[in-house]
Amino acid sequence: MAGHCIVTTDVTDALNQIIADLKAERIASSDNPPNARDIFSFEVGISSAQAAIAETGTLVLDSACERHRLVSLVPPVHIAVVNASAIVETLGDALALLQQKEISPAITFITGPSRTADIELTLAIGVHGPQELYVIVDGSK
Repeated sequence: MAGHCIVTTDVTDALNQIIADLKAERIASSDNPPNARDIFSFEVGISSAQAAIAETGTLVLDSACERHRLVSLVPPVHIAVVNASAIVETLGDALALLQQKEISPAITFITGPSRTADIELTLAIGVHGPQELYVIVDGSK
């Protein structure tokens, strides 16, 4: 869905390459999030995804595993890292995976950059979230 996907065994190198290509200077991470009022000044948000759905190319982010969900929703570019072993075939498989532990109060499903055609049926990208999405699939585990 118009996202970019990189399969690698060196996540750090892939992250560094994306950030260099974007010439990004202000980067937020869900592991060390900025305060909520400053999140709008960041160019890139980096988070992990707890699962990915192969059938639809959807990422699954569990709020219990991310310290701040806004990192994946507010900056114009979102970079998500997912382990290759966490890629499942269908939505049903992803839900079954999530049910293996206590389900958190908020699960975010991301399928590419945000898009809407609410206004005069004209497609707009990035209105309700990031304009670009990069997914790094970590094949090292």
